[in-house]
Amino acid sequence: MSKKIIIGGSVLIVIAVCLGSISYSSKIANPFVGLKGLVQISISGEKVEKISDKPLRYISKSSEDFINHMESEGYTVEQFGRGFQLQKGNESKLLVSEGFMGMYEIFSE
Repeated sequence: MSKKIIIGGSVLIVIAVCLGSISYSSKIANPFVGLKGLVQISISGEKVEKISDKPLRYISKSSEDFINHMESEGYTVEQFGRGFQLQKGNESKLLVSEGFMGMYEIFSE
């Protein structure tokens, strides 16, 4: 009985550490948003995926991929450091990029 408790507790600790590292790396309090983004971009094979609407968030493999994707959606993109000004008609958005898990970038409003 005590071995089952030790193994179960160890598994829970490993899961908590993994979710904590995803949350810390994405700078999003809810680790499942970052996890959802990782799954979406890994499974879809796309270079950019939208992971939430409110607040607006995208995950991408690189800034260049994000810029190309947004331009193909009809936006004019201007980069200011880590900030990206998106303009489409009267609509304007400002997204900021953050590194995520060392291989991806998350762009958030």
